[in-house]
Amino acid sequence: MSVYTTVSRAELEHFLLQYTIGELVDFKGITAGMENTNYFLNTTKGRYVLTLYEAYSKEELPFFLGLMQHLSAHKVETIKPVADRKGELLQHLCAKPAAIIERLQGEALKQSEVSVEHCRLIGNALARFHLAGQSYSPQRDNEDRHYYLSPKITGPLLLALSNEDQQLLKQELDFHQTIKWDQFPSGITHSDLFCDNAVFYSVDNKPVLSGIIDLYLACYDAFIYDLAIIANDWCFDSNDHLDQERWLAVLSAYDKIRPLERIEKQAWVTMLRSAALRFWILRLDHKLHPPKGEMVLYKNPDEYKLKLQACLQDQEEIMRVINSSF
Repeated sequence: MSVYTTVSRAELEHFLLQYTIGELVDFKGITAGMENTNYFLNTTKGRYVLTLYEAYSKEELPFFLGLMQHLSAHKVETIKPVADRKGELLQHLCAKPAAIIERLQGEALKQSEVSVEHCRLIGNALARFHLAGQSYSPQRDNEDRHYYLSPKITGPLLLALSNEDQQLLKQELDFHQTIKWDQFPSGITHSDLFCDNAVFYSVDNKPVLSGIIDLYLACYDAFIYDLAIIANDWCFDSNDHLDQERWLAVLSAYDKIRPLERIEKQAWVTMLRSAALRFWILRLDHKLHPPKGEMVLYKNPDEYKLKLQACLQDQEEIMRVINSSF
């Protein structure tokens, strides 16, 4: 979430006339995530998030908004869109498709705050997310993974990298081509469940998951890949290596709800590498072709290069732990 499109107070007040959520009190832009324009807004009736969709057409967006409703109906902690006076979830603002989403209690989690208990909670929630998604009939391919691994993107990136990084990228692109994705249990995945896409609050000094947010990369993909994305973001220590207690907490909590299959356990390192490669490339592309906006979040590509290198270095130990734990 960033701010690429600036919305004035007058424009927002006029927009809100289509809803029954009260009058505007105040609003401010959000800098987190990388895809859409987002504002927190407070009205006389509650707290909401306004999202303007920068990269999606009005034909694509019903998949995401419908998924939010579906997951909420199945008691998965997530965000829920607000219908306007006519019952529509999608409107337009500043010539962009736009929606209002209920704002969750609590705050998005920071990497420095992630605990073992946070990991248990998100592992449990993701398993229920995956199971609930199996009864959601609309489908969407993982266009993001295919796009960022295409020569159109990787070709210019290779020219901009050092010789050492070029070799690493070429090696991992070649390895990625060997993965047989259709062999893994699959369904609707979040595909971007970084810790800042989960909102928590505290009760008696214990974390409570308020909800999973930013579902706009959700798609049909391998479930184990979704878990690898979480491990790469939630479970690395300050020395850029997987923290065993945290990533086993994610996997154990998930496994209790949706038991992992043998082929998924065997592919754990493969999925960690693939997920790290994807986000390394995505961030490199943003660095090479920076988007323009009023408040835009940039993330360091080297974070995921280092995680990829750590996975390669530690892969035997990672598999030893997986095999002895499950």
